[in-house]
Amino acid sequence: MKNKELLNICYKFFNRFITTDKLLEELTNIDTSNLPKKDIEEQNKLIEEIQIIAQNTPNEIDEYVIQEKEKIKNLINRFENIPKDDKNLDFLNKQLENLKKDYGKEIDSHERWFKIKDYINKNSYFNKVFESLTDYELLEFIAQNISAPFPPNLNQEEFDRLVNIGIEKDEREWLWRLAFNYENRSINFDSIVEYFIKKKDGYYLAELISAVGECLNIDKIIDMIYDKELIEDLEDRKSAISHYVSEEQLNRLISKLD
Repeated sequence: MKNKELLNICYKFFNRFITTDKLLEELTNIDTSNLPKKDIEEQNKLIEEIQIIAQNTPNEIDEYVIQEKEKIKNLINRFENIPKDDKNLDFLNKQLENLKKDYGKEIDSHERWFKIKDYINKNSYFNKVFESLTDYELLEFIAQNISAPFPPNLNQEEFDRLVNIGIEKDEREWLWRLAFNYENRSINFDSIVEYFIKKKDGYYLAELISAVGECLNIDKIIDMIYDKELIEDLEDRKSAISHYVSEEQLNRLISKLD
């Protein structure tokens, strides 16, 4: 049985969605009842090594921690300055409570995070589990997050392989999420664009444009679209795509309705 939970937990740590303490807590609480004895032993070794690294790496306040604390502090100030009334009082108070909790939490220094991330990436058991994923499982794994800072390294051929399985299974939600995770990473998204156009899916085409529009050839996309219903759908979604589609480009698309 594949230890997908371990991958998901480590991936959250790689992307700084959780701290070292939470990483260790979640790894320790993985249900191992269906795992082979060898896997359990390898997982325990990984946890032990992470604990050693954490103990031997002082979690000092560095530039990254200062910047993250400052971001949270600025959000707190913004929420505190929003005028409160009966309609938003509960919501704003809840947001402030959560932000203040986040401000008080420990944040991993770059050194601690990097050392643990580097160890996990080189761990043979972690890599064995990761490499056991099928293309469909890898697509699902990546698509669980949107615009993750550190997605798995993929070249164009590997990316296209995931796109092909996503098209085969008609996983449109996963496909635009996949693209969003690889924005500005020298990856070509044409095959996803072409699929959404073929399916006349204005919703997901607009989602893709709004997410990675600066990585797309908008003029080329407009030239490819002739279906009346798709054009009308995109016209209705112009506010969602206006950041990357100019008024001139949109008018050129709409003119095809004449």
